[in-house]
Amino acid sequence: FFFTAVAQNDPDPAPNWNPKLHVRSDWMPPDKFFPDLMLRRLRNFTVKMAQLFRRKKSVPNLSRVHRNALEYLKSQSDFIIATCDKNLGPAIIERDKYIELAFRDHLNDSSTYQRLSIEEASLHLFENRSRLDKWLEDHKEELTDQEHTFVSSKSQDIEDPLPYFYLLMKVHKTPLKTRPIVSYSGSLFHALGVWTDTYLQSVAKSFRSYLKSSFDLVTKFKTFRLPSGRRCRLFTADATSMYTNIDTDAALSAIYDYILNNQNKFPTLPLTPLMEALEMIMKRNVFQFGDTFWLQLIGVAMGAPPAPSIATVSFATHEEKILDKFDNYLGLYKRYIDDVFGVWICDSDPAKDERKWRRFVRLLNDWHGLEWKVSDRSDTAIFLDLTLQIDGSVITSTIYEKVNNLHLYLPARSAHPPGVLYGLVAGSVYRALSLCSDPSDAQNHLQQLWRHLRARGYSLSALKPLFTKALRNYRNRDQTSTSATSSDYWFFKLNYHPQDPSSRLIQDAWNNTVAAPRLSKPLKDIDLMFKPIGHRRFIVCYRRFPTLGNLLSYRKLLPTSGRSVSSFTEEL
Repeated sequence: FFFTAVAQNDPDPAPNWNPKLHVRSDWMPPDKFFPDLMLRRLRNFTVKMAQLFRRKKSVPNLSRVHRNALEYLKSQSDFIIATCDKNLGPAIIERDKYIELAFRDHLNDSSTYQRLSIEEASLHLFENRSRLDKWLEDHKEELTDQEHTFVSSKSQDIEDPLPYFYLLMKVHKTPLKTRPIVSYSGSLFHALGVWTDTYLQSVAKSFRSYLKSSFDLVTKFKTFRLPSGRRCRLFTADATSMYTNIDTDAALSAIYDYILNNQNKFPTLPLTPLMEALEMIMKRNVFQFGDTFWLQLIGVAMGAPPAPSIATVSFATHEEKILDKFDNYLGLYKRYIDDVFGVWICDSDPAKDERKWRRFVRLLNDWHGLEWKVSDRSDTAIFLDLTLQIDGSVITSTIYEKVNNLHLYLPARSAHPPGVLYGLVAGSVYRALSLCSDPSDAQNHLQQLWRHLRARGYSLSALKPLFTKALRNYRNRDQTSTSATSSDYWFFKLNYHPQDPSSRLIQDAWNNTVAAPRLSKPLKDIDLMFKPIGHRRFIVCYRRFPTLGNLLSYRKLLPTSGRSVSSFTEEL
């Protein structure tokens, strides 16, 4: 089917329109909306599509053995196909062991989680719904029309109003540890969380310590120089379970005070609705794990849309004071949520330097019980996906990968649109050439990528043109315009199948039957709503089929898929 989308440079949208808060419309224009000439062309295009998409026998990309194994994994109740932390791929674990880890590592901590009966959970859910409805009513004038429509529409007719609790496996840790996730997707507060995050992100960017990504850090290094005549060392810091260890009341107070005292920086931010939304998300997070129900007592759930922004903003208010006190010792200080990178300018007096360093570490850990593990100062450091090193007056970088990274790229037989593979290659080329100071490091990284893709079944003839195109586009990136050149688009959306006609054939059919048929007026010159349609790009959009991760999802531990979670509570 077709739909149009307004480009970013179109003057018609409301000035405060936010694409993240877009609500898909099911409105279908009547035939009389279109000129007869255009309707005839659309019918011709439909006939052409029927000719191209003839029913035919397809060849599965999975063998019968693979399909049987997949069906077994979907139906069995003894094991869980879990996801590993740090993008280290899937892992298989006994279902009982998985539930035991959830209780041992997290849910048994009565200072963080409170067990609820189904009646108590139902009451909390009713109160949350009432609070959300009241919030929408009270603040209708303070929200834009788009914001109000987004939160209200997305909060109706919800299939699963409670978030689901699940674990990520930290297989890179010895002994095995787990990371708790409370998935807000599709739950009652999900839309409220998305709205909250749009404002908190703008607040987060106002802090000196804010870091968007490793790309931004490397960009900073291009102009950053270490002070001459002074010894400098690198250090990192990592917060211990930051999300669940944030003091809720302290965080809310810190965020409120900062925004209130800096209103000139956020003139359109609705402070009262924002703080009420934050309080609902942080203090009324009721979730389910299998057939059990829980209330989070402190912190914010990893999986809530505004969780990273809450962690960033709340602690940044404390960091601002540290940066002022240690201005002469911190050549650079940046934080990405719960990971800190800094450059320490050493004092010429070793004893004084050590006192200052220890005081800095104490102050970093002096915010409502949040604990930071600070590394030793060194000439090298590992931060995010970077290995950093002092080289004279500059800091150089290269890509860091964990030794247990399995490089599980999509196999060649996977039924994904061709653009997915090019996106992988182009993204990897951009990452390697942007993050590696030494071109030989970037070359080595891309050579490894080539070998990994070859091992996944891709041919030389398939990979060579993609790498060539990606490298060419990277070199010409400054000459490539990123702004839209047309005022509108036609999108043609369909499910992808590798044996279907290519997007090029579909675009040719559109051009020949609709956009520019022979001996006929071009589509761009046809009047629509009393003005010419104008030039619009025709884009074929593919929906992907479910991945193995979707098919083997373990987010919901239903009682029918094995022993109920509640039966473990007495034992654990």
